[in-house]
Amino acid sequence: MRFDEIAIHNGDVRATVAPARGALVSDLLVGDKQVLYLDRGTFDDETKNVRGGIPVLLPYAGKLENGTLKAAGTQMGQHGFGRNRPWEVKEQKPWRVRLVLMQEDEDRKSYPFQFIAEQTCTILPRGLEVELLIFNTGNVSMPVSPGWHPYFSCPSTEKGKVKASVATVDHNQFSNEREFDFGVVAPPFGRASFQIPQLGSLMLSFSPEMRHLQFWSQPAKDFICIEPFTGPNNTINTDRRIDIPAGRAHTFWMKIELE
Repeated sequence: MRFDEIAIHNGDVRATVAPARGALVSDLLVGDKQVLYLDRGTFDDETKNVRGGIPVLLPYAGKLENGTLKAAGTQMGQHGFGRNRPWEVKEQKPWRVRLVLMQEDEDRKSYPFQFIAEQTCTILPRGLEVELLIFNTGNVSMPVSPGWHPYFSCPSTEKGKVKASVATVDHNQFSNEREFDFGVVAPPFGRASFQIPQLGSLMLSFSPEMRHLQFWSQPAKDFICIEPFTGPNNTINTDRRIDIPAGRAHTFWMKIELE
């Protein structure tokens, strides 16, 4: 199946966004450098979760304990439903696109809160800013713990050369021999730099609520995921979650920049 992609650009920075594929940022080029990995086969197959790009994780990132959302007593899968729903284009400029997610009836069964979510993608001089605004349109407080899941291009055989400025990262875990999936507390100042083979120096910055960085990759795959989350698995079921009061909105953001 073919999913339409919207192109935005400014200078030598270009990106594409796929509204019907969960508002996925499917491509990001800075000059001649391909920043993101994308498995086009999973992108084109609507029955599969996309492996690549920048999926948005909403209303939470990670897994729930026993698959249960405590606030509602309902069952939900990994990373919520935002990445699997079509989003609607609300604003489009050459350098920016804004998309809106409206709840579906099926979502209300597992997440019985009323909201509107907007994701805005804006070209930066050396990268991309992604902003997520969640507006609680209901009359009760709404728990969230969102995040993003960027797949950065990295040759599979060179993953062991990735370096992070985050002191708590164990670089020995970056390997092509096995799947790795681990997390660390995010830097308190909200930014971290990474040296990634063929990409060079990448700066990842994020809003203060993003207190966790998750790292993931699979053997023989040309990517490394560096994922800003509100917190680790099950955060939405703990006091580390973000509670959005009725009638209020909360904004999260992430910037990806090549230095």
